[in-house]
Amino acid sequence: MNEAEPPDAESGSAAADQMKLEALVWDWGEAYEIEMPGADHGWRARRLDGLGGWMDAGSAEDLRNQIVSDYVTKPVRSRSDPQHEQEG
Repeated sequence: MNEAEPPDAESGSAAADQMKLEALVWDWGEAYEIEMPGADHGWRARRLDGLGGWMDAGSAEDLRNQIVSDYVTKPVRSRSDPQHEQEG
């Protein structure tokens, strides 16, 4: 292999990002769609209730902070929220 970095340096970063994504989804996946960096975007999330658009961030930690701030301002109603089901 003629790569500048050892093979596990890149896979370690991907594994770390995957763990960060899983932690965010565990904490916030019922209220937000969460994505980690891809070819056309960085860390991002959007509310599952359809309010607002994508929140973009440079890191998982920054995205978590934005999610918390957004949720504190206006909590996302869960799809399993009995009040939400009565309105639908």
